[in-house]
Amino acid sequence: MLISVILPVYNVSKYLPECLDSIINQTYCNLEIICVNDCSTDNSLEILEQYAGKDSRIKIINNPKNIGAGLSRNTGLMKANGEFVHFLDPDDWLELNAYEIITKYITDCTDAVRFTYTQFDDISKEQVCIGYSGLDFLYKSVNIYNTPECFRYWSPSEWVKLYKREFLIKNNILYNDNICLEDVEHAMKTALRASNIVFIEENLLNYRANRKNSLLTKRTQSAKCLINDVKWANNVAKNLPVNTKIALLNYIYEMLVTNCVDAYYDGIISYSELKEIFKQYIDSDIFKENNIFNALKAVKLYECVSELNYFRFFMEYNCKRFVKEHFPILAEILTIIKKRLNKC
Repeated sequence: MLISVILPVYNVSKYLPECLDSIINQTYCNLEIICVNDCSTDNSLEILEQYAGKDSRIKIINNPKNIGAGLSRNTGLMKANGEFVHFLDPDDWLELNAYEIITKYITDCTDAVRFTYTQFDDISKEQVCIGYSGLDFLYKSVNIYNTPECFRYWSPSEWVKLYKREFLIKNNILYNDNICLEDVEHAMKTALRASNIVFIEENLLNYRANRKNSLLTKRTQSAKCLINDVKWANNVAKNLPVNTKIALLNYIYEMLVTNCVDAYYDGIISYSELKEIFKQYIDSDIFKENNIFNALKAVKLYECVSELNYFRFFMEYNCKRFVKEHFPILAEILTIIKKRLNKC
């Protein structure tokens, strides 16, 4: 089975050799390595050419203009020949037996495999294993319809998944052109259309966090990028079974809330803008229907408010909402008082 490793490359010369070494030295050798150079201005292209000269499995595609990671992945996908594809980031690196382990869990009907990883802090140099344990669907073939709770562990990060190429092509699942968080919509589409996903618990990748100049260090600027994803999810959710709908909206609403709160506390959006985004794009009725205050929702809410800033915001926002919904007279009195104070 041929695996196509797709690597969007833009100004990562500091980390690129370590990433490439981890690919070409895999114990599983049946690979093609498609490196899409997105108009790098450092010596990333020179590094790619050096490695391509030593390993014929490496193919270099040079974009005529800078188009971003998502569209570069699309370019690589269209050129790929592998039965499975892996969208790897060039500042991360693999365990040397990663693909050998993953292929053990692939069958003819597998659409995707999701594995775990180790987070490496590029500043503090600390390493933390990011995984999941105790899941009763590990190493089984599941999907969001028969096992909705699996969506909670379906990370938007594409580097923790291998996809069947035919599955992506057949369903026309491509990345959008967002400059950041371009993989969120892609993750939702793949989860909703995949029939057979296998979750495995092996840590097979090292993810570099807090890298200088990484797009994720500018995450607070991504709040508005998520709004289109939320619109899409709200529209799609109308036709989904209720438990699948809950899983999908929990997933995208949590991302919207956390990114918006980050943006608010970093001064990128105002409090009034924050409230308006929630009011306009979060369908609160989904949480009222069928008494949707279940364990999954509770865990997600706890994760959101666990940090002090989130807790302060949720206390303020949800207390006002609670008063408005359950004590409308008090809410009216509060509004009257505010108007009178503003006149003073």
